[in-house]
Amino acid sequence: MAYTFTGRQSGTVRFTPDKGTINRERQRFSSQVTSNPVESGSDIHDHVINEPARLDVNGVIIGGEEIKVALERMRDRRDIIEYRGRIRASNLVFTRLDFSAEANNKDGFAFTAQLQRIDITEAQRVDVGAVLLMTRQDAGAAQPQQARREANAGTQTTMTQIISNSAYAAFVNSYVGGSSAGPTMRNVPSFSGLM
Repeated sequence: MAYTFTGRQSGTVRFTPDKGTINRERQRFSSQVTSNPVESGSDIHDHVINEPARLDVNGVIIGGEEIKVALERMRDRRDIIEYRGRIRASNLVFTRLDFSAEANNKDGFAFTAQLQRIDITEAQRVDVGAVLLMTRQDAGAAQPQQARREANAGTQTTMTQIISNSAYAAFVNSYVGGSSAGPTMRNVPSFSGLM
C-alpha cells in the first residue's frame, strides 16, 4: 500500500518501502457542547458545535532528506493537502510537523504530522436582473402563489410650512434684546412658574 501526501501547490510525497513508511494513522473528531441546561423538547444540535476533524500521522523517512524537505515545503506554503493511506482525507492543512533523528535510522528521520480539515466554501453569484426582485414579483398579479399586495392604510402626514422673513423677525424680536445670537428670555413669558 502506498501512503501519499498530495499538496495542491507542492506536488506529491509518496512513501515507498525504500524511502519510508507510515506507522500509525489516527483520526480525531471532537465537539463542543454547551454546559448550560437545555430546555426540554429543544433540538440538541443547536447546542453542539462540531470542530474540524483532525488527522495524526506517524512515520519513518529512510535514507535522506528528500521527503522531509517536501513535507516542510507543504507546511511552509500552507498547502491544502489530500492524504491517502488506510485513512483517506482531503482539504487538510498541517497544524504541526515534528521530526526527530534517531540512532537506528542513520540518514533518516521519524516524524509526526498533525493535520486539520478545513471547510472550503464558494461564493454564489447571481446576475442582477436574472431573477426578479421581490418587489417586482409582488407587483405582478398573474402569479397566484404570491400574496396579494396591500396598500398601506396607515397614518400619513405631510406638512410643509414656509416661514416668511417677517414672521421670523417677529419671533426673534419676541426675545429680550431682539438678537438672533442667543436670547436668554422672552419678552412675554409663556410660563410664569406659578401653579
